[in-house]
Amino acid sequence: MILQENIKMAIGSIKSNKMRSFLTMLGIIIGIASVIIIVSSGEGARRFMLSQFEQVGNTTITLSVNADEAETSDYISLDDIEAIKTSVPNVKGATPMERIMGKASCGKENLNCVITAGSPDLFSIDTREILYGRYFTEDEYQSSRRVAVIDETTANKLFGTSDAVGLNMDVKIKTTRVNLKIVGVVKGQSGEFMYEDMPGYVYIPITTYLENASSTSTFDSFYVIAQGKEYTETVGTAATNLLAARHSTRGRDVYRAENMLAQMDQINSVMTLVQTFIAAVAAISLLVGGIGVMNIMLVAVTERTREIGIRKALGAKIGAILFQFLTESAILTLIGGLIGLSIGYVGSNVFCSFAHIVPVFTPTTIAFAIFFSGAVGIFFGIYPAYKAAHLSPIEALRHE
Repeated sequence: MILQENIKMAIGSIKSNKMRSFLTMLGIIIGIASVIIIVSSGEGARRFMLSQFEQVGNTTITLSVNADEAETSDYISLDDIEAIKTSVPNVKGATPMERIMGKASCGKENLNCVITAGSPDLFSIDTREILYGRYFTEDEYQSSRRVAVIDETTANKLFGTSDAVGLNMDVKIKTTRVNLKIVGVVKGQSGEFMYEDMPGYVYIPITTYLENASSTSTFDSFYVIAQGKEYTETVGTAATNLLAARHSTRGRDVYRAENMLAQMDQINSVMTLVQTFIAAVAAISLLVGGIGVMNIMLVAVTERTREIGIRKALGAKIGAILFQFLTESAILTLIGGLIGLSIGYVGSNVFCSFAHIVPVFTPTTIAFAIFFSGAVGIFFGIYPAYKAAHLSPIEALRHE
């Protein structure tokens, strides 16, 4: 009964000072909304990136050269990569990968593009869905054919249509302009992070790239795709041993194999840390809101000094007065927290719709938001409630 009465009194006090109550809650509303937007959007982005990574990360190994130990002859050739594909058991594919910025053009139309060069196994790592045509073939790779696979962004901007198979375009590779025939179009970035003036994507055989880029035909790293995640460790070990044997580097730490799952764990840890830090910064506004609650409750104590004196004169105990003001403070911040939670939910969905990701709302996040908003009210309401509870009845009754 006492709790019900205190809640009624608290709500009555909030209703009688609507604008003041709203301004008091504003810091709590902003703080909770900010935390919800950051946590839910960040978790959505993290899960999306990890899901994209997991598509290939479970079976992909990065083999790299330790530059501190390597000599010029130790760097990896296309023949080395081919030997690993044919000689190491449980290898599904292997490819070098070179990525540079270039420019694609057709007639008067042109756009900046990311040029990615590799073997046909490249498409086991960059798993874009093929919309039209096909990926370039092993024969086209071996014979350095001037062919390309582009994304639909490039196709639409250069040709005004997604189906650009069979058409030709010019691509500037470093200082050389190369005419390429389009053999396939892959899905663009529409389901991922988008922004204005996003570059196009062009995929070409690395043999074509080397022929036109005046670049060295050796590499400091490449990718190996195992037939299953259970083979990644053995494939990595066997590949490094084969490279060491081919380059006579036994006894030197020249070649290293790293499972992309390990890289995924590192990315996950960094993203979680950044997300937590940003959420903690946003939560500072909750402290500001809490100080506002304390300030208003002190004002309320001053305004209701005579009421407190009458209640104490009629026998109200210190605990009852203390509980009354703590209840009012907690309800004030809980209402602010619920409003902030609603705004955060709407804000997260709006923000994530632009980034093409799905926000993630967990029961833990929602419960934390409600609990924390109530806890702020209780914490910052303790001093005003204590002050009210310890007023002298005689002094309170004499107060005007």
